[in-house]
Amino acid sequence: MRTASFPALAALLALVYAPSAAAQSRDGALVADLGLHVVAVGYQRTLAPRLVLQASAGLYGPWTVNDNVLGNGGGDHDPPGDVIGAMVRARAFVFVLGDAPSGLWISPYAQLGLVTATVRGSAALGPAWAAGASVGYTFALGSRWLLGLGAGAQYHVAAPDGSASFPGFSRWSPTVDINVAWRF
Repeated sequence: MRTASFPALAALLALVYAPSAAAQSRDGALVADLGLHVVAVGYQRTLAPRLVLQASAGLYGPWTVNDNVLGNGGGDHDPPGDVIGAMVRARAFVFVLGDAPSGLWISPYAQLGLVTATVRGSAALGPAWAAGASVGYTFALGSRWLLGLGAGAQYHVAAPDGSASFPGFSRWSPTVDINVAWRF
């Protein structure tokens, strides 16, 4: 790298990582993370004027692929699919038009979990994971509350018996994000 490019790199890093007044006042938040397949709680932190990182953990119930949603049975399989488990998720929110934590964002994420399901009449345990991205908007509701709404796509896999064959799966799905946060 040439020496002349260091000032440009330093200016770019200062722009991205310089704390804003909003970030300095209340940069942490407790979050309820609700989506198509998860109900979770977590923590988010504003790290830079346009960057928020979030981590959450909770229930994973892929109802868009399960036959046995909330124990209602049904579906075309016998026994019906009943994949359910727990997950942890890490994600970044990049605010494209202004300072975080409110405004228009793009959010990539990764998720890991452990699921159980009935496989050949017995309970089976195995891994689950997902990766995806959303586009959305976070609204500031006063000085303490945030409401984030978004939509996107994810690739997710559940392998309760070590394979993604039914009741497991490996597929692309839509994702919907609802985040309610209390800032402190």
